[in-house]
Amino acid sequence: MSQLLIPDAGPLFSLAAGNLLPLLAHFRVGLSDMVCEETVDCGRLPGASIEAQRLLTFYEKNTAQITVFQTQVGVQIAAQRARNPSYRIPANLGELSIQSLLIDLQISAPGSLPVVLFEDGWFLANARALAKPCLLLSTQAFLEYAQEKQWITSAVQAREAIGQGRPGAYGESVVITHQGAGA
Repeated sequence: MSQLLIPDAGPLFSLAAGNLLPLLAHFRVGLSDMVCEETVDCGRLPGASIEAQRLLTFYEKNTAQITVFQTQVGVQIAAQRARNPSYRIPANLGELSIQSLLIDLQISAPGSLPVVLFEDGWFLANARALAKPCLLLSTQAFLEYAQEKQWITSAVQAREAIGQGRPGAYGESVVITHQGAGA
């Protein structure tokens, strides 16, 4: 459980939709502040989706293995909101906060190889520019890994469970071993 898994919001919502959040218990989970806001914090809002409610419940039961990391992106957004409460959030803040977290980890934990769990094209388009060596894993590749480890019976069944709640979720199996910008 020493491997740091840094999920983006999409995979968290997919795992919640498929009732697969317990798979995260095999890792130390690192949430960027913005991803936490996009997912766990949404579970506290009136009318929250079932996935957001499941994420909040999972987070509350597993706080010992989940670290929420403050990022420069999150700090800047908080400052903008303090100056202007109606500040409109730009796109891709979860992804940018993960990049910010990877930069911080490059300095504070240079020998580590975090796993970034993703579902969208932002990571595919920006993989070469990520600051720290890391392993990029799509949700589907994560499910296949979980099947290989016998944490689940079938990646196909897990994908079908996800599809019930998130029919448009990214379904490609992608693994990218990234050496870090400038490597």
